[in-house]
Formats: sequence, structure tokens, C-alpha cells
Amino acid sequence: MVRAAVFVGVAALVVFAVVQDRFTVDGVGQYIAASRDAAEGRRARVTIDEIMQPAVTHAVRQGTLWGGAVLVAGFGGLFAARRLRARE
Repeated sequence: MVRAAVFVGVAALVVFAVVQDRFTVDGVGQYIAASRDAAEGRRARVTIDEIMQPAVTHAVRQGTLWGGAVLVAGFGGLFAARRLRARE
């Protein structure tokens, strides 16, 4: 059971990191597109902080949401398996 709990914890951390990374990369893409548009005169100039601060905040929130979901589902499954094993 301890190994399974460690596995669930590691899986939740990995999910957090992957989701957070993907959303951060999306923010970088938004910054590049905004900078390109500003260089071509289609919009006002932007700073990296204007785009990346909200993007990073969103990335961390989504990473936490999905990592937490994995953690809750994993530990829920562990506790259910433990109860079934105790009944036997």
C-alpha cells in the first residue's frame, strides 16, 4: 500500500508539472504572437509581464486542479481497495 501511495503522489506531481508546462508554453505563444502583431503595427506594444503573469497564474491553477484530481482519484482508489481487502 505504501508503494501505491508513493506512486499516486509522484503521478500527481508529474501531472501538475506537465499541465503547468503546457499552459506556460501557450502563454509564450501568446506573447510571441502579440509581439509579432505589435511589430507589424496591428496592435500596441506589449511587455512580457503583461502576457506571462496571467498565463503563469492560469498554468499553476490548472496544474494544481489536474494534479489534485489525480491525487484525489488515486487515494480514493487506494482507500477503496484497502476496504475491500479488509472485508476478505
